[in-house]
Amino acid sequence: MVKMQDVFKQILKDTIAPLLKKHRFKKKGNNFVRTFSGFSWTINVQSSSWNTSEDVAFTINTGISVESLYGTYYQDEPPKFPLEVDSVMRLRISELKSTSDQHEDIWYKLTPTTNLDDLTEQIKQDIEKIIIPHFQQFQSVQDVIQGLEKREVQGYHENPHVLAVLYLECGDKEAAKERLKSFFAECETIEERQETKDLAKQLDLEITDFKS
Repeated sequence: MVKMQDVFKQILKDTIAPLLKKHRFKKKGNNFVRTFSGFSWTINVQSSSWNTSEDVAFTINTGISVESLYGTYYQDEPPKFPLEVDSVMRLRISELKSTSDQHEDIWYKLTPTTNLDDLTEQIKQDIEKIIIPHFQQFQSVQDVIQGLEKREVQGYHENPHVLAVLYLECGDKEAAKERLKSFFAECETIEERQETKDLAKQLDLEITDFKS
């Protein structure tokens, strides 16, 4: 009997990988990345932890990895192969396809009765019509900033320090400073205030009105 895990691996190899390679993504395991100057588009093909030999589910996660966040927001060196898990604006295919806040989480299902032609065609359409157009909005770090700002307006928030680092990266020192000052004023714990003060010092932002 054919194991569905093997079918999944074949779909990854014969359908997903070649399609993303066409769009200049590089592959490492179940992860894909396309790198630009200062940032990368990242993809992870995630298998369900509940998979069995006859029932496999998987989904596609996307993100944007920004090099300038390393050494500040991430206390580490920039990776040679950025991963979706360490990215900002992390969105699953279900979120990208949804037109509202209410959406069903999308998992591609593999069972012995799955029509593989239909499934692979759906995956191709989701990559070509949904994922790639989503990524194409981001051609610079400034585009990433605008995307994060837009999501904040919609009620989706990253770590508040991310935008401060990116503002500074794009030369807007005043916006970075005001971002940290605003967040500091809203901090509810000593730890949050200290973390914000430490980041301001690390970014060489002369914020003089912080109070202990």
